[in-house]
Amino acid sequence: MTIALEAVSFSYQPGGAGVRAVSMTIGDGELMAVIGPSGCGKSTVLKLIAGFLIPQSGRILIGGQDMGATPPRDRDLGVVFQSYALFPHMSLAENVGYPLKLRHIPREDARRRVDEALAMVGLAALADRSPRSLSGGQQQRVALARALVFRPRALLLDEPLSALDATLRSEMRDEIRRLQRQYGIATLHITHDQEEALSMADRVAVMRAGEVLQVATPRELYRTPVNREVAAFVGHANLFEGTVVDRTRVSTALGELACAPHGFAPRTTVCVLIRPEAITVCRHPVPDAVPVTVLRDRFLGSVRRLDVQLRSGPTLLAETTEPDLDPQFIVLPPAAVQVIASSAANAGSDTPRPSSLHPPD
Repeated sequence: MTIALEAVSFSYQPGGAGVRAVSMTIGDGELMAVIGPSGCGKSTVLKLIAGFLIPQSGRILIGGQDMGATPPRDRDLGVVFQSYALFPHMSLAENVGYPLKLRHIPREDARRRVDEALAMVGLAALADRSPRSLSGGQQQRVALARALVFRPRALLLDEPLSALDATLRSEMRDEIRRLQRQYGIATLHITHDQEEALSMADRVAVMRAGEVLQVATPRELYRTPVNREVAAFVGHANLFEGTVVDRTRVSTALGELACAPHGFAPRTTVCVLIRPEAITVCRHPVPDAVPVTVLRDRFLGSVRRLDVQLRSGPTLLAETTEPDLDPQFIVLPPAAVQVIASSAANAGSDTPRPSSLHPPD
């Protein structure tokens, strides 16, 4: 079963927040994650698919069927919310079985499905327990079982892991992915956690100000962001304004750099992206090495994150896995220097952009 949004727009008030001409397709069995800053419209997309909001223009199709004004109860979608929304006065079995009760599934069939669903999430032995007696991770498993027990056409997840601690979040990512693959169900996963999105999703959509900036696989999104906005939001990045010299050279505040081949015309104003891990950090001079001064050194266990200043002035964020290295030089291999569009609106234009940016830790 597929989910398709075709130029869907919705505004909470005239000229207010919402989404504008959003188009995306979630394939049968695919997990699509949607990320973006707060207020970008990602939860609005979920509410539109679920039927909690009605598009003011465009179409939403589920399995090729135009949902139009179809109410939520008739869309047959499993939804898991951030709060899990379990009924505290019901046992786990009663919570999981509630969707089947609403659909008037015969008692014996319903009991079998509930048993299967609880076994699927490893909670069969706790069927008679109250949700209040469970940990956060166990409550989330119950919410997942309830969302899947009636065999929905698709699954919608609205930041279901945000209330969990870091270790449990990591475990539940794998659990959700396992269940999603087991069911082979089209899934929309809304999250503010980039690591969560990149590690779980088949494809990721990045939203900003109610618009979709890019939809790509996690690797494509990180390695080849479509423009500056996406590069700045996904992962850590050094971003500089640049001017194209030719297909393999670009002029920047760092000087003229050899870069990965690109398709921009000479003299085009572009954004230059250098990922911190693509920078070679070294103690002794090697060919093409540039001396640097370390302004800040953060040890993060498996990696050290460095703010290094070049003699020409600019500061770069660099990373090394060498715990005892004394950084004195860096090398910028051509493959580390990527040329991308300045923005979605002015790709290839002469509009100036800020000279340098990388997000905080």
